Amino acid sequence: MVASIQGGNDKTASYAILMTMARFLSSKASKIHLTLTAVLLLATSLLGLLTASWWPVLLLLTGMLIWQNWQLLKLEQLISHHGINEDQHRSLQLRGIYRKIQQRLLLLEMQRRRQRKLLKSTVRELRFITESFPEPAIMLDDRGHLIWFNPAAARQLRLRKPDDHGQPLINILRYPAFTDWLAEGLSRPIDINSPADSNIKLNVRLFMLNQRRRLLLFRDVTELRNVEQVRRDFVANVSHELRTPLTVLIGYLETMLDETDPGIRMLSERMREQTAAMRNLIDDLIEISRLQSQPADHQQDVVDVCGLLAALEKQAASLNDKQHQLHFRCDSPHHLLASAKDLESAFANLIINAIRYTPAKGHIQVSWEIHESAAVFSVSDDGIGIPKEDIPRLTERFYRVTKDRSRASGGSGLGLAIVKHVLNAHDARLEINSELNRGSTFSCLFPLTRLVAAADAKRLHDNSKIAGESAGNAALLNNSTGDL
Repeated sequence: MVASIQGGNDKTASYAILMTMARFLSSKASKIHLTLTAVLLLATSLLGLLTASWWPVLLLLTGMLIWQNWQLLKLEQLISHHGINEDQHRSLQLRGIYRKIQQRLLLLEMQRRRQRKLLKSTVRELRFITESFPEPAIMLDDRGHLIWFNPAAARQLRLRKPDDHGQPLINILRYPAFTDWLAEGLSRPIDINSPADSNIKLNVRLFMLNQRRRLLLFRDVTELRNVEQVRRDFVANVSHELRTPLTVLIGYLETMLDETDPGIRMLSERMREQTAAMRNLIDDLIEISRLQSQPADHQQDVVDVCGLLAALEKQAASLNDKQHQLHFRCDSPHHLLASAKDLESAFANLIINAIRYTPAKGHIQVSWEIHESAAVFSVSDDGIGIPKEDIPRLTERFYRVTKDRSRASGGSGLGLAIVKHVLNAHDARLEINSELNRGSTFSCLFPLTRLVAAADAKRLHDNSKIAGESAGNAALLNNSTGDL
């Protein structure tokens, strides 16, 4: 780093020297110098014409050339070796215009040395700061090779100086998910285990410094991930424990609805509605806990999206108590590489939300289509809409635009949070477009790399079926052998 700065300074200084000389050659002093030289030559030439002798002119020209070359030689000696210093300045006394050039060059050299000293000091301070980081930091070149790392990286990632300098980082941190993430240059962070201690979780972020330099910052998130896991386990355990007694309570309340006393029936109905809302909340908590607990590389299938939409259309029709006009459209036979259960959960939440928040006899459009940059599942309605200031927070847990709206619809505030978790696990994103009192459109955008042609999907399904039958036959044969 210091060498590159010094090289840049040398080039800058040479350029400054040339510009200085150019400025002096066009300055007032140079004009006076050239005018005197021209007058002297003219006078000598006239003298030669009058006396018919050209020796004085030749002698004068020779003397001037010798003097000019001598001055230029001393100037060249002054700037050719390691810059200019004051001792050289005193020992080589130039004359005339060259004296002014010498003074300007000395000034430029002194400024360059001050800048170089300041840059060296800045580099030392930056190096001290980065080496004092408590978290690992690594710099890579455009090929992914190590060019610098701080002591924290050496400790927590088991890097060694100078052995690991110039080595590909993926040869040192051998994690397939990390290798793919680094190759794709993704901006979202990734978690890996520390090579020094597998119990330590490190969160890695990638920063592009320029086209040839990348910076990786590692942060110890072990405690944070442990707290998140404890919270998830707590929510899951409590939800499961509450689900059973709540189901029993709902059963008793439904029995009480058969009472002949109108007052008891009314109270039982209200209690049943509240317990049903609580059961929906618990079911959503269990679902979001399941999504958070499953690994990032969990089993995924080739999902027939058109078939899924047909099943969801039947479910939506059974929930359509407001006589909405439901329109389901599948414009592409392509399948999607995804978790069928998770995909159904996300799509169903979007459709249920549209049914809940669209006034009676409203229009709801559900579609699956392929665009140039993404595969899009969208749910559009002409319902009450969402204020623009609330849209960025819709996917937060338990966030509600208004409390009255969620209470009236029976929503738990977790539906869109579930959708967000599912889409993140499938490298997809959620786009929300809404206008108050005009309606909303929720679009799930999947990368085209997850699409599978219908013919390929059928072949994969047949291969999977054959593999399953083979495994079943092998298991039956083993059991038969054991019986024998």
